Amino acid sequence: MTKTESISTGIPGVEFRLPDLRPIVVNEELANQTAQSGEAGDRVVALIAQGRLAAASELVADARLMDPSNIRLRLLDTEVSRWSGDPERAIYRLQQLRKEFDGTADEVDIVQNLGACFYSVGDMLAAASRYKAALEGRKQFNFSEVLLKASRAAYESILEEVNAPDEDIQVSVLTDASNA
Repeated sequence: MTKTESISTGIPGVEFRLPDLRPIVVNEELANQTAQSGEAGDRVVALIAQGRLAAASELVADARLMDPSNIRLRLLDTEVSRWSGDPERAIYRLQQLRKEFDGTADEVDIVQNLGACFYSVGDMLAAASRYKAALEGRKQFNFSEVLLKASRAAYESILEEVNAPDEDIQVSVLTDASNA
């Protein structure tokens, strides 16, 4: 891609860069406000976008102590691992989460994150298949138009990068958790 494309996160001051879905600051003032006083998950995303990974790690750990079953916080914990330089660990943890949430709407978000992690380690076809599965899953579970648009944008962005037509991308990941 010749220019940086991004999509809305719904978090003030922060967007996701395509196709790796890294949070980026698009408005410093709003991102700072969010990092200081937003909801815990939004604050973690803003801190990752600002490159403040140690602070993001500490915040997500503290928030998970208060709400250990919160899937968003658990996913953000894997994102901190990914952006701290350990995408393989993030992939492993996401695969474990898939087993736990198999067949649920939450599995779709896990698959989307797996796509981003596979992109981070350079496995473009695995990333593309996860993004496609997430898009199909979000349609299946009637996710909001904002989330459908995000999945569609991530998937189309990676298709462009790998120069592959949609029909070449195989999807079997939502029905077979062992294929994570």
